[in-house]
Amino acid sequence: MSTDMIDLTRLGGRLAIVRRTYGDSIDLPNLGAALFAVLLGVPAATYQSYEFGEAEPTVDFLVTLRKKTGVSLDWLLDPTESAGHFEKPK
Repeated sequence: MSTDMIDLTRLGGRLAIVRRTYGDSIDLPNLGAALFAVLLGVPAATYQSYEFGEAEPTVDFLVTLRKKTGVSLDWLLDPTESAGHFEKPK
């Protein structure tokens, strides 16, 4: 991925939406970034740098995120998709 094509701030905001929505789906409505990072197999500081828009997530991270949460990578990465298209994991 190239940071020229990805708005890291928008992506970080969407990652936060995924974290909160996933937390709700597993009855952890206050799922914090540190615990979510553990669930995804990355250090808390790494995940937080993604959510804060400070670093670009790796492809491996994005694949793990999709598998764990069911999030559409199109929704997550495509700047033309509106934020309303993410649904709770089933």
